[in-house]
Amino acid sequence: MITKSGGEYAYLLEAFGPIPAFLYSWMCILVSKPSSFAIICLSFAEYAAAPFYPGCVPPQIVIKCLAAVAIILITSLNSVSVKLAYYVQNFLTVAKLLIVAVIIVAGIVLIAQGNTQNFENSFNGAKISFGSIGLAFYNGLWSYDGW
Repeated sequence: MITKSGGEYAYLLEAFGPIPAFLYSWMCILVSKPSSFAIICLSFAEYAAAPFYPGCVPPQIVIKCLAAVAIILITSLNSVSVKLAYYVQNFLTVAKLLIVAVIIVAGIVLIAQGNTQNFENSFNGAKISFGSIGLAFYNGLWSYDGW
């Protein structure tokens, strides 16, 4: 167990030395974390814009502008006050959990009422291979940063 702070940097420092640890840190700061943040904001923007364009895909310019606004707001919020960002993050986490609970309860109620037509032939056309299973695990790990 390595008791130093620094996450992956501390482990890489102990295992491989200062140069790989330093390069990894700079890669995370300049490439990995910003691109991950951009992808998350683009996904948010696509879902947030979808209700305003029923029946069609929102224009890319709208999605990109909304993602840019989200990045600016989140960055500004974290720059202004860490405590305020903490409160906003806690509020949004509670809201997310409440929404998930509503979806679960609604699903259980619908299943109890006998609405099971979506479960009939639900895996028709699914490709079952080691590659698709690995891709599913990779997507799950990436989305939750569960490495």
